[in-house]
Amino acid sequence: MTSDIESARGDLAYMRSLVGGTERMQATIGEAFFWAGLLYGVQCLLHWCQALRILPDEGLAALAIVVVPTVLFVGVLTIIIIKDRNAPPGGPAARALGSVFQGAGIANLVMAFVFAYGAQVYNSPGLWLYHPVVVCMFQGVAWYVASNVLRRGWLGLVAGGWFVTTIALGVLMSNIGAFVLVLAIALLVLMTIPGWIIWRGAKRA
Repeated sequence: MTSDIESARGDLAYMRSLVGGTERMQATIGEAFFWAGLLYGVQCLLHWCQALRILPDEGLAALAIVVVPTVLFVGVLTIIIIKDRNAPPGGPAARALGSVFQGAGIANLVMAFVFAYGAQVYNSPGLWLYHPVVVCMFQGVAWYVASNVLRRGWLGLVAGGWFVTTIALGVLMSNIGAFVLVLAIALLVLMTIPGWIIWRGAKRA
């Protein structure tokens, strides 16, 4: 009898490891997206001000707008990685969740090289505008997968928001002011807010 109970407990623990264990991964992803959305969303708002001639588009101030958000995010990301380096890996669901966002991040870096190379070779800086479009598309895919892994409908709405943003940016390519404003709103609404919700929810869990 005792053996049967222990066996049942072992089976239950195994099943929980398959479907659960995503809290730590959610906290990591949520924290990273909160800071990424906040820093780059503010950066895009500053670029919008540049497009309106409210802020200078050259000089030290313009350079700071380009460089400072990335420096801050690299620092924050380094802290997150160090803090979570000894965290348990979790079950297959957690690994799938982490892999899809990591894969999207790697794809974004690869496409950044592609667009940078194309802009240099063809002397067409406008090609860089397609990189945020591709980033938004990958975000939509990642959040859609997350909605299926975590079984949360509101994550599907976030994914839909990213796909709508992708189309909007493609349409607004010729209007740089509207382009960066829409991108800023998307980062703050579709990345900062969901990141905060996932981060805080995972910590409470």
